[in-house]
Amino acid sequence: MRVWLPVLLVLALSGCGGSDEDPAAAAPTDGAVTVAGAPQVKGTVDPLAVTSFTCRKNAEGRWRVKGTLTNSGQQARDYRVTIFIGQQTGPARTVDLDRVKAGASVPFTALPVVAAPDGPCRLQALIRH
Repeated sequence: MRVWLPVLLVLALSGCGGSDEDPAAAAPTDGAVTVAGAPQVKGTVDPLAVTSFTCRKNAEGRWRVKGTLTNSGQQARDYRVTIFIGQQTGPARTVDLDRVKAGASVPFTALPVVAAPDGPCRLQALIRH
């Protein structure tokens, strides 16, 4: 749970509309992340990797997530973005972004698994080891 706390606080403050502002910095934490419905992977949470996103429900009630992930590291990295609609312990959709070059930004989209129709939307970026 300690792994999720800094990310969830930042995302809860940013809301479902996304944010381009610099979120509060939090130290990455090593460890396995357990996500219901998603395979466990070992890695380091990077709370600043998702540099912008939108998470919205359309008129038909379907959620769609679009975002940008930026690798601020010195070398290429593999990332996993996990998206929750509802509680952070519920079902989740994952998007793997392989070999993101140092300094590069890459877009991602997802049709998330919805655990709670009214949200909130939560994202987490993990540097996979």
